[in-house]
Amino acid sequence: MGRNARSLWQTSREWMGHRIDSTTTVRHSGLFPAFEADAMVATIEQAALGQDSIPDLVLLNFKSADFVGHSHGPESEELRTTLAEMDRQLARILAALESKVGKNYLLAVTADHGMPSTPASPDRRHFAPQIVDLIHQKFDPQKKRLVMSYDSENSQIFVDEARLSALGFTLKDVARFLESQPYVFAVFTEPEIRAAAHHATPGRTE
Repeated sequence: MGRNARSLWQTSREWMGHRIDSTTTVRHSGLFPAFEADAMVATIEQAALGQDSIPDLVLLNFKSADFVGHSHGPESEELRTTLAEMDRQLARILAALESKVGKNYLLAVTADHGMPSTPASPDRRHFAPQIVDLIHQKFDPQKKRLVMSYDSENSQIFVDEARLSALGFTLKDVARFLESQPYVFAVFTEPEIRAAAHHATPGRTE
């Protein structure tokens, strides 16, 4: 359908005050449902749906609420805006489906988890932007460019290792700093994970 994420940040690099100038960060915005809907509509239009008596299964993992909820919280204006956009895009998807197969279909909506309200104590929940800010305040307070991406869904933080070295720090410094926070249990660097995987490989001998 010709939609390109780069066109978004060529116009504006921010959405609701948050950076969206990469394919990772744009997923954590209310702009992402349109991309998901584009892919689903294209699939519906090109697939051989409803062509015989055997029921077809079309599965969509509509991820934007999860991305935005994890980043900004379940009661945030960002999530409310995203849910409204998801409703609009779902209407687009259903229109495409009905154009292809008519109204003889069953729609099931489910979720893999809920998201509780913000706890009374502010120390009970920490969102991805807060963790990134914390790292920048400690290691890169001037430029705030050290953290390249924080994928909060699988708790992976990607830092610019060349910049980290230029600032006089190591990955282990960042890991130990995060572990010093009362809400972080353990942090592992990529070399530590690779070393553990190396030793855990069945049949490997030294």
